[in-house]
Amino acid sequence: MGEEVESLVNESIQNNTFLKVNDKLYLKKYQKEILDYYHIDYQKCSSISEILFLIDEVLENEEVDDYDKLEELALSLQEFNYYHNTNK
Repeated sequence: MGEEVESLVNESIQNNTFLKVNDKLYLKKYQKEILDYYHIDYQKCSSISEILFLIDEVLENEEVDDYDKLEELALSLQEFNYYHNTNK
C-alpha cells in the first residue's frame, strides 16, 4: 500500500509541475496534455488569455468529447490568470 501512495504522490507532482512553453508562458504537464488532445495550438500563444480564447473557440465551434475536462481546464486557467495577472 505504501508503494501505491508514493506512486500517486509522484504522479501528482509530475502532472502539476510547470513546464516552459515559451519565454512568456508556462503550463502544467496535465494542462499541456489536455490541450494537445484537443489539438489546441497553445505553443504560439504568449498569454493564458490567448489560450482561453482558443479553448472557447473549440467549445463553441466543435463537438467536443468530454466537454467537462476542457471546461475544467479553462476554469483553472482563468483562476490562475486572475490571481497572477490582475492588479489588486
